Amino acid sequence: MNVIKELTKAINELKREKKFSFLIPEVRTNFVYAKKEAKSIKDIAGVDGRITIVNNKPCPAGKVKFGASDHLARLLLAVKKYNPKYRSAINFKFDKKILKIVKKVAKKRKITIGVIERGKEPKKYQLKEKSSMPWKIDYLYKKFKEIPQIFYETAGLGKEPLFVVLGKEPKEIVLIIKEILKYL
Repeated sequence: MNVIKELTKAINELKREKKFSFLIPEVRTNFVYAKKEAKSIKDIAGVDGRITIVNNKPCPAGKVKFGASDHLARLLLAVKKYNPKYRSAINFKFDKKILKIVKKVAKKRKITIGVIERGKEPKKYQLKEKSSMPWKIDYLYKKFKEIPQIFYETAGLGKEPLFVVLGKEPKEIVLIIKEILKYL
């Protein structure tokens, strides 16, 4: 299976979903897919420049390539410690309306929704750039005894609240996103 090809195919599917632009947060969306034995962010493909909005439609800013994502790539590497089956992830906008829809979809699919309460994050992680990801994933595992397939972060100091959906592969995530879009 070709990681870049599969991720590009999934992104192209989301590009055709005009409503997907309603899920793109201020920090923009990234969608990543890791090689089976990923050890670093260089083993994880993502959208160079993230997915943005052009003419009210979702649009990748650049090509899909290895090492293009930092944030979601680090998230996948941290998740791998607890659940290596998850090799793909997408982030998207959090708000109360979207939360209601995600809860409905999660209930239908029998998926647990996790919550990372940024207010509980120790100061030593808040203050040091790129140090909070392991804490967030450890927090989820300790709180839920697993890594939930869907989770969100509450707002933190200078941090936009976001959802994350995990999947074994990008097409699994696309199915969940399309289901969410039905209710928007």
